[in-house]
Amino acid sequence: MPRLIVLLMLVVLAACQPVTVQHNEGSLPVVVRVDDAAYWLEEWNKTEGLPDEQLKLALKTREHEFAGSPSPRTRLRLALLLAQGPAAVRDQKRALELLQGLDRDAASASAVALAALLTQVIREQQWSADRIAELRAKVKVSETRAAELEQQLQEAEEQLKQLTTIEQKIQQRE
Repeated sequence: MPRLIVLLMLVVLAACQPVTVQHNEGSLPVVVRVDDAAYWLEEWNKTEGLPDEQLKLALKTREHEFAGSPSPRTRLRLALLLAQGPAAVRDQKRALELLQGLDRDAASASAVALAALLTQVIREQQWSADRIAELRAKVKVSETRAAELEQQLQEAEEQLKQLTTIEQKIQQRE
């Protein structure tokens, strides 16, 4: 009887956490793992290096999963792909919207931590992109001003040559 109670408690506690079932080669055919940081790293790593067509298919699959079950996990899987996926599927604005809509009470601790990290990374990348655009604009203005000053310098040098020539002619007449 005590073993049955312990077993029931373990089942109830395990049911509280999202579980991933994964098939591994080797002596143990199935590995059960709680939704943890390693899971999220694997999710991110799955899309690295995929061709654009497969990335777009993965995006559509995750969008379909999220539409069918808008749980914190499916939301974060989609946001992770949109936020840090390859350029073919990256949409950081949409990812930020998904992250801001995450139900932190229903999400696992690792999901909440990842959402916070992704939000910070996206905001820093947006700030960096804005700063780069601002600096490029300043460089363009500076380059235009430098070109203007160079043109003025050439004109001044030409005028100086003309004045020097006039002065030499005057001195020769005297």
